[in-house]
Amino acid sequence: MKFIALVENASGFFRIDQIAKSHPRVVGLSLGSEDFAADVGMQSEPEGLFYPKQQTIFAARAAGIMPMGFIGSIADFRDQEAFRAIVRRSRRLGFVGASAIHPLQVPVLNEEFSPQPAEVERAQRMVDAYDAAYAQGLGAVQFEGAMIDVPVVERARMVLKRAAAIRRRFGG
Repeated sequence: MKFIALVENASGFFRIDQIAKSHPRVVGLSLGSEDFAADVGMQSEPEGLFYPKQQTIFAARAAGIMPMGFIGSIADFRDQEAFRAIVRRSRRLGFVGASAIHPLQVPVLNEEFSPQPAEVERAQRMVDAYDAAYAQGLGAVQFEGAMIDVPVVERARMVLKRAAAIRRRFGG
């Protein structure tokens, strides 16, 4: 059995790195937007949640577990386009998945947290170009008009790894 830890108050927030590393069965970490905001006396708005949500990402990554959630509130679950925009931004900032409070959110979460085919194709081209350059003794290479090096290629490898894991799990 695996666990996703959910931090919902200021006391837990100031221990978030310890919580993330607390047990090998903890595989994900999230910050509960509404409960956290209520505990600290603020509105559950992106600008107020940005710092604590970013710290959640950093703590999860430092512990080698999945950063889960998004920067914003999920209370208005019927506005699918607003929710999609929140999830899309959150993925760009480092989150890899999230829980839902309503079945309407599940397709949006699945779509937005999954690498898109064009993204996977570009990542594969990038990795191939880098690997070919590396085999020739180069450490940085020009790819589609930009210089790429190890950190950029590692992000591309993560896209490929995630896409492969989703394929193994769900087929396709």
